[in-house]
Amino acid sequence: MFEPFQQYIGKAAKSYGVGREVEAAKICGDFRKILPEVFSGKEIAQKYIEPAYFKDSVLVIDVENPGWAQEVITRKTKIIEEMNRKAGREIIKNLRTRIKQ
Repeated sequence: MFEPFQQYIGKAAKSYGVGREVEAAKICGDFRKILPEVFSGKEIAQKYIEPAYFKDSVLVIDVENPGWAQEVITRKTKIIEEMNRKAGREIIKNLRTRIKQ
């Protein structure tokens, strides 16, 4: 019987000591997927907003300028709810923005 490869990635990553890094990469990938949903299909947002990193239950988002930071903060609750729903558990407890350098 065929079993999806993704099912084994988490276990393998943990056994090699890189489980947190793999989880952080997945969280950042999930954020990219929900971005159009949260911003009502505005694909332009993807040019100016991107995940920076995930650590200690905090997702840090890089934004182009303070205007985009405000847009993200305005939707903070929705972003956290969608990300936790996608993960199937409360994995993100806070979200921060930072201006790209």
